[in-house]
Amino acid sequence: MSHFVNLADLGRRARAARLARRLTLEEVVKRAEFTVSWLSKLENGQLAPSLEGLVKLAEVLECGVDTLVAGLSIPPQYVVVRRGAGRKNDTASGQDGYLVESLADQWRDRAMNPAIIELSGLGNRRHPDNHNGERFIMVLDGDVTLGYGNELIHLAAGDSVYIYAAIPHTLSPAGRSTARILSVSYDGTAGPPGPLPSPADVVDGRKRPVAKALRPRSRRPRH
Repeated sequence: MSHFVNLADLGRRARAARLARRLTLEEVVKRAEFTVSWLSKLENGQLAPSLEGLVKLAEVLECGVDTLVAGLSIPPQYVVVRRGAGRKNDTASGQDGYLVESLADQWRDRAMNPAIIELSGLGNRRHPDNHNGERFIMVLDGDVTLGYGNELIHLAAGDSVYIYAAIPHTLSPAGRSTARILSVSYDGTAGPPGPLPSPADVVDGRKRPVAKALRPRSRRPRH
Protein backbone atom coordinates (compact mmCIF):
# COMPACT_ATOMS: atom_id res chain seq x y z
CA MET A 1 0.00 0.00 0.00
CA SER A 2 1.47 3.37 -0.97
CA HIS A 3 0.44 6.93 -0.29
CA PHE A 4 0.53 9.70 -2.88
CA VAL A 5 0.97 13.46 -2.66
CA ASN A 6 -1.67 15.82 -4.00
CA LEU A 7 0.57 17.64 -6.49
CA ALA A 8 -2.14 20.09 -7.55
CA ASP A 9 -2.51 21.45 -4.00
CA LEU A 10 1.26 21.50 -3.54
CA GLY A 11 1.60 23.61 -6.67
CA ARG A 12 -1.14 26.02 -5.55
CA ARG A 13 0.55 26.46 -2.16
CA ALA A 14 3.93 27.14 -3.76
CA ARG A 15 2.41 29.70 -6.14
CA ALA A 16 0.47 31.41 -3.32
CA ALA A 17 3.63 31.63 -1.18
CA ARG A 18 5.59 33.11 -4.10
CA LEU A 19 2.93 35.70 -4.92
CA ALA A 20 2.55 36.64 -1.25
CA ARG A 21 6.23 37.66 -1.32
CA ARG A 22 5.81 39.39 -4.68
CA LEU A 23 8.43 37.24 -6.36
CA THR A 24 8.47 36.32 -10.04
CA LEU A 25 9.34 32.88 -11.34
CA GLU A 26 12.67 34.20 -12.53
CA GLU A 27 13.53 35.68 -9.14
CA VAL A 28 12.79 32.42 -7.33
CA VAL A 29 14.73 30.17 -9.68
CA LYS A 30 17.71 32.54 -9.61
CA ARG A 31 17.91 32.34 -5.81
CA ALA A 32 17.26 28.59 -5.61
CA GLU A 33 19.18 27.58 -8.77
CA PHE A 34 16.10 26.00 -10.34
CA THR A 35 14.92 26.38 -13.90
CA VAL A 36 11.80 28.33 -14.81
CA SER A 37 10.40 25.19 -16.42
CA TRP A 38 10.88 23.18 -13.17
CA LEU A 39 9.12 25.75 -11.01
CA SER A 40 6.34 26.32 -13.55
CA LYS A 41 5.61 22.59 -13.71
CA LEU A 42 5.61 22.35 -9.92
CA GLU A 43 3.14 25.22 -9.56
CA ASN A 44 0.87 23.58 -12.14
CA GLY A 45 0.87 20.24 -10.36
CA GLN A 46 2.85 18.51 -13.09
CA LEU A 47 6.01 17.71 -11.13
CA ALA A 48 6.84 15.75 -7.98
CA PRO A 49 9.78 17.57 -6.39
CA SER A 50 12.54 15.92 -4.42
CA LEU A 51 12.91 16.64 -0.72
CA GLU A 52 16.04 18.66 -1.48
CA GLY A 53 14.11 20.75 -4.00
CA LEU A 54 11.30 21.41 -1.52
CA VAL A 55 13.78 22.49 1.15
CA LYS A 56 15.46 24.96 -1.23
CA LEU A 57 12.08 26.31 -2.36
CA ALA A 58 10.88 26.77 1.21
CA GLU A 59 14.06 28.68 2.07
CA VAL A 60 13.58 31.09 -0.84
CA LEU A 61 9.87 31.55 -0.06
CA GLU A 62 10.71 31.99 3.63
CA CYS A 63 8.27 29.33 4.77
CA GLY A 64 8.68 25.92 6.32
CA VAL A 65 8.50 22.73 4.27
CA ASP A 66 5.48 21.78 6.42
CA THR A 67 3.64 24.82 5.07
CA LEU A 68 3.95 23.39 1.58
CA VAL A 69 3.25 19.70 2.22
CA ALA A 70 1.20 19.37 5.44
CA GLY A 71 -1.93 17.30 4.86
CA LEU A 72 -1.21 16.58 1.19
CA SER A 73 -0.82 12.82 1.60
CA ILE A 74 -3.64 11.00 -0.22
CA PRO A 75 -4.63 7.66 1.32
CA PRO A 76 -4.85 4.64 -0.98
CA GLN A 77 -8.12 3.86 -2.70
CA TYR A 78 -7.86 0.14 -2.01
CA VAL A 79 -5.89 -2.49 -0.12
CA VAL A 80 -5.30 -5.96 -1.57
CA VAL A 81 -4.66 -8.90 0.76
CA ARG A 82 -3.84 -12.15 -1.01
CA ARG A 83 -5.34 -15.41 0.19
CA GLY A 84 -3.77 -16.46 3.48
CA ALA A 85 -1.56 -13.33 3.61
CA GLY A 86 -3.49 -11.43 6.29
CA ARG A 87 -1.92 -10.80 9.68
CA LYS A 88 -2.51 -13.81 11.94
CA ASN A 89 -3.41 -13.08 15.53
CA ASP A 90 -3.98 -15.49 18.40
CA THR A 91 -6.40 -13.61 20.64
CA ALA A 92 -6.66 -13.95 24.40
CA SER A 93 -8.77 -17.03 23.77
CA GLY A 94 -6.42 -18.42 21.14
CA GLN A 95 -5.54 -21.37 23.30
CA ASP A 96 -9.25 -22.33 23.27
CA GLY A 97 -9.50 -22.15 19.48
CA TYR A 98 -10.14 -18.61 18.20
CA LEU A 99 -7.63 -17.65 15.52
CA VAL A 100 -8.00 -14.36 13.62
CA GLU A 101 -6.61 -13.38 10.22
CA SER A 102 -7.00 -9.62 9.80
CA LEU A 103 -7.70 -8.50 6.25
CA ALA A 104 -7.27 -4.70 6.29
CA ASP A 105 -4.46 -3.86 8.71
CA GLN A 106 -2.75 -1.73 6.09
CA TRP A 107 -5.71 0.67 5.92
CA ARG A 108 -5.18 3.11 8.76
CA ASP A 109 -8.12 4.79 10.54
CA ARG A 110 -10.55 2.33 8.95
CA ALA A 111 -14.15 2.21 10.15
CA MET A 112 -14.53 -1.54 9.56
CA ASN A 113 -12.44 -4.52 10.63
CA PRO A 114 -12.83 -7.49 8.26
CA ALA A 115 -11.28 -10.79 9.31
CA ILE A 116 -11.35 -14.53 8.71
CA ILE A 117 -11.80 -16.35 12.03
CA GLU A 118 -11.01 -20.01 12.52
CA LEU A 119 -12.99 -21.66 15.30
CA SER A 120 -12.10 -24.88 17.06
CA GLY A 121 -12.55 -26.26 20.55
CA LEU A 122 -14.37 -23.72 22.72
CA GLY A 123 -14.00 -20.81 20.34
CA ASN A 124 -14.27 -17.67 22.46
CA ARG A 125 -16.91 -18.93 24.89
CA ARG A 126 -14.62 -18.06 27.80
CA HIS A 127 -13.92 -14.59 26.43
CA PRO A 128 -17.12 -13.07 24.94
CA ASP A 129 -16.77 -10.25 22.44
CA ASN A 130 -18.47 -6.91 22.91
CA HIS A 131 -17.61 -3.52 21.47
CA ASN A 132 -19.35 -0.44 20.16
CA GLY A 133 -20.93 -0.57 16.73
CA GLU A 134 -22.20 -3.48 14.68
CA ARG A 135 -20.93 -6.80 13.33
CA PHE A 136 -21.63 -8.95 10.30
CA ILE A 137 -20.82 -12.66 10.47
CA MET A 138 -21.01 -15.21 7.65
CA VAL A 139 -20.11 -18.88 8.00
CA LEU A 140 -17.69 -20.03 5.29
CA ASP A 141 -17.09 -23.61 6.42
CA GLY A 142 -18.57 -25.84 9.10
CA ASP A 143 -21.31 -25.14 11.61
CA VAL A 144 -21.20 -22.39 14.22
CA THR A 145 -23.04 -21.63 17.44
CA LEU A 146 -23.50 -17.91 18.11
CA GLY A 147 -24.23 -17.11 21.73
CA TYR A 148 -25.95 -13.73 21.67
CA GLY A 149 -27.22 -12.37 24.95
CA ASN A 150 -29.46 -15.14 26.28
CA GLU A 151 -29.92 -16.84 22.90
CA LEU A 152 -28.06 -19.62 21.08
CA ILE A 153 -28.22 -19.29 17.30
CA HIS A 154 -27.12 -22.10 14.99
CA LEU A 155 -25.47 -21.07 11.73
CA ALA A 156 -24.51 -23.43 8.90
CA ALA A 157 -22.19 -22.80 5.97
CA GLY A 158 -23.60 -19.94 3.91
CA ASP A 159 -25.69 -18.52 6.78
CA SER A 160 -25.06 -15.00 8.02
CA VAL A 161 -26.16 -12.73 10.84
CA TYR A 162 -25.95 -8.99 11.52
CA ILE A 163 -25.82 -7.95 15.18
CA TYR A 164 -25.35 -5.08 17.59
CA ALA A 165 -21.83 -5.82 18.78
CA ALA A 166 -22.20 -4.14 22.18
CA ILE A 167 -24.28 -7.10 23.40
CA PRO A 168 -21.81 -9.77 24.64
CA HIS A 169 -21.57 -12.64 22.16
CA THR A 170 -19.55 -15.79 21.62
CA LEU A 171 -18.65 -17.95 18.63
CA SER A 172 -17.82 -21.64 18.72
CA PRO A 173 -17.96 -24.61 16.33
CA ALA A 174 -21.23 -26.51 16.59
CA GLY A 175 -19.48 -29.83 15.91
CA ARG A 176 -16.06 -31.33 16.44
CA SER A 177 -14.61 -30.04 13.17
CA THR A 178 -13.04 -26.61 12.69
CA ALA A 179 -15.29 -23.84 11.36
CA ARG A 180 -14.35 -20.68 9.48
CA ILE A 181 -16.27 -17.42 9.40
CA LEU A 182 -16.01 -14.03 7.74
CA SER A 183 -16.41 -11.31 10.35
CA VAL A 184 -16.77 -7.60 9.56
CA SER A 185 -16.95 -5.31 12.58
CA TYR A 186 -17.94 -1.65 12.42
CA ASP A 187 -16.51 0.42 15.25
CA GLY A 188 -19.46 2.81 15.47
CA THR A 189 -17.47 6.06 15.20
CA ALA A 190 -20.08 7.47 12.83
CA GLY A 191 -22.81 6.63 15.33
CA PRO A 192 -25.29 3.77 15.23
CA PRO A 193 -28.44 4.19 13.13
CA GLY A 194 -30.66 4.00 16.20
CA PRO A 195 -30.84 3.19 19.92
CA LEU A 196 -29.23 -0.06 21.01
CA PRO A 197 -31.84 -2.71 21.84
CA SER A 198 -31.50 -5.26 24.62
CA PRO A 199 -31.70 -8.98 23.73
CA ALA A 200 -35.25 -9.02 25.17
CA ASP A 201 -36.28 -6.48 22.53
CA VAL A 202 -35.18 -8.75 19.68
CA VAL A 203 -37.40 -11.59 18.44
CA ASP A 204 -36.17 -13.84 15.58
CA GLY A 205 -33.62 -11.22 14.61
CA ARG A 206 -36.23 -8.42 14.40
CA LYS A 207 -36.79 -5.59 16.82
CA ARG A 208 -40.09 -5.53 18.59
CA PRO A 209 -42.22 -2.57 17.55
CA VAL A 210 -42.10 0.28 20.01
CA ALA A 211 -45.28 2.14 20.76
CA LYS A 212 -45.12 5.70 19.54
CA ALA A 213 -46.11 8.49 21.86
CA LEU A 214 -49.30 10.21 20.78
CA ARG A 215 -48.91 13.84 19.92
CA PRO A 216 -51.67 16.20 20.95
CA ARG A 217 -53.66 17.43 18.00
CA SER A 218 -53.39 21.11 17.29
CA ARG A 219 -56.68 22.87 17.74
CA ARG A 220 -57.72 25.68 15.50
CA PRO A 221 -58.90 28.76 17.30
CA ARG A 222 -62.61 29.25 17.15
CA HIS A 223 -63.88 32.43 15.58
